[in-house]
Amino acid sequence: MRVGAVALTALLACSRSSSGEAPAPAASVVTIAAAVGGCDDVDVCARECDAGSADRCRRLAATYAFGQGVEKDEARAETLYRKACEMNDAPACVFAGQMNEYARGVPKDDTSAARFYELACDRGWPTGCYNFAIMLENGRGVPVDLEKAAALYRVACTAGAKTACAKADELQKRPMAK
Repeated sequence: MRVGAVALTALLACSRSSSGEAPAPAASVVTIAAAVGGCDDVDVCARECDAGSADRCRRLAATYAFGQGVEKDEARAETLYRKACEMNDAPACVFAGQMNEYARGVPKDDTSAARFYELACDRGWPTGCYNFAIMLENGRGVPVDLEKAAALYRVACTAGAKTACAKADELQKRPMAK
């Protein structure tokens, strides 16, 4: 399922805008997410999550986020994504960031969103780098830092996100204030 998580985070990154308010994920992304990475047996996933499986915490979070066989509970999903992120699951950090950025189950909190994206990036997940670059470029939850944003867009570009390549090129042409 690692490939499925990669496809989902890539789609989410591509659906984001780097200016103004970021739109909620498209219906097609939600449909894909509903088919990827959930738990068939919620009780087993919960036990394995409690026993320290970051993968099971992330899958359980997705199950609650999309209401797959359970009542939809975005607050519980955010808590589970956060828990998986604390266990070093980089995709879960991105999802926790999105929950905070889009006020899904928690109040909108760009500072927390930026922190989660940065954690994902630090753990080698390019989608986290892309999302954190957007926050840095626009000063959402963090001070504006165009130089760092350009570098992070380049990381995402190297991973195959063409929109990140264009953003990196655009920012590198701008005068950088220090």
